[in-house]
Amino acid sequence: MEIMKPLTVMILATGLMGLLGLIVVDEFMMANAHGGALDANVIELLQMAITGIVGIVAGYLSGTSTPSKGKGCNNPDCKC
Repeated sequence: MEIMKPLTVMILATGLMGLLGLIVVDEFMMANAHGGALDANVIELLQMAITGIVGIVAGYLSGTSTPSKGKGCNNPDCKC
């Protein structure tokens, strides 16, 4: 059961990055085929999605950075 949380975060982040890669490749292919510029909405979508990926990973890392139960932090002034 301890592996479920890291596995879920890894699958979520990997899936989102794969989807973003697919969107970027498709958008560049469409722009190249039609001889036009990239759509500003797609660029905005990519920026927001990358921010979301960073938020997911940062939330996971901040949630797992606390000391383990029973070990403490070896600081006599700390009340962990």
